[in-house]
Amino acid sequence: MAINPGFVPFEQIESGKLTGFDVDLSRALARRLGRKNTTFDQLPFTSLLPAVTSGRDQVAISGILDTATRRKQVSFSKPYINDSFVISIKSSNGSVKGVSDLSKANIAVQVGTIPEEFVRAKLPKAKIVTVQDTPSAFQLVAQGRADAVITDAPVAGYYVKKLGGSLKVLPTPLNSAQPIAVVLPLHSTLQQSVDKALAAMEADGTLGKLRRTWFGSSDLNGGA
Repeated sequence: MAINPGFVPFEQIESGKLTGFDVDLSRALARRLGRKNTTFDQLPFTSLLPAVTSGRDQVAISGILDTATRRKQVSFSKPYINDSFVISIKSSNGSVKGVSDLSKANIAVQVGTIPEEFVRAKLPKAKIVTVQDTPSAFQLVAQGRADAVITDAPVAGYYVKKLGGSLKVLPTPLNSAQPIAVVLPLHSTLQQSVDKALAAMEADGTLGKLRRTWFGSSDLNGGA
């Protein structure tokens, strides 16, 4: 399974160990599919889809948004959470109330992500600071080297809480909720089995329990 361990709380390294929502989901899904072992191929985010299309990995599970553009290269399972984007800024910043206040700001985003595409389209005059992982983006804002982070709502909520009050999340989502799902090769023979397993995990409460553990809500729209 291809994964990028820089997207808390979906996946991260803590005390030298890979952990997070997607890690727990991957292991539970593998068991449902009758796989005894789960092997994680840790890669940069921009390498996840190529790892699947090249056959290096059977699937990628790493907080990946299902989009029409990506569906030209890969297939997606049924969603396991729906997600929207939010702005995170310093708690002391009283001047930024919404996206229009960031028109000429320094904005940190993880490279190769849909939030990066969103920022480039919505804020063409802003200075985009790209980083390889989301924690680095939040650190740039905490250090005063960027004015804001735009990223997924569950990621922002988790990381702002972890930083203990130095940052805050603006309450209004920037877009309608989008699905996050398992990535598979086009026409994969695993597609039906993965969708069936995810449906069973939703029905028996497994997915809800994982979402509550990592995102604070069992709802499928907990990231919206």
